[in-house]
Amino acid sequence: MKLKHFHYGWLIELIPMPTGYLFNCWMPGEKTGLSDRQIYPTFVQALTVAKRRADLQTVSLSLTHFLNQSYKSCNLSLPEYQALEKSVFDFVKQATRTDMPYTSTLKQANQILCFYKNTTSQIQIARISNIANNFEQVIFPGEQVLFEASPEAELEIYTSDTTGAEVANKILCSQLQVL
Repeated sequence: MKLKHFHYGWLIELIPMPTGYLFNCWMPGEKTGLSDRQIYPTFVQALTVAKRRADLQTVSLSLTHFLNQSYKSCNLSLPEYQALEKSVFDFVKQATRTDMPYTSTLKQANQILCFYKNTTSQIQIARISNIANNFEQVIFPGEQVLFEASPEAELEIYTSDTTGAEVANKILCSQLQVL
């Protein structure tokens, strides 16, 4: 089963494999995507690398588009334009090297994959605070979130009510486990 996550206009698909996860990034409506075709041991590692790759591709496309649209109006010569374009390409190539060491964000070995969906019409903040975990995320109405946590962790959901007070719901992460 492919797990989907949206990141700044990119659809990230995380595909479970026997030894971990691999990713594909897609721009909705486009027929092209990107992946480094590597298997990462954990969901968090694959998602982190996929987000970074999508960010780099967005920057590359934006800068290249800007160069194409404005190099004449900025009085750049063709060699200057080509040098800038090559610089962008080289930067993205260097930044996406797959031999760079990856530092795991996992604190414990007994992590589980969890799923939460904001089914309300309000923006929520999800946070784990009862154990050492750096998970905190804003979740928009209808948005789905996948994350790793200890089974005993509690996901706290904060939503502001009409008086402005924060209301917190607590859900045990073992109840949110993806099976």
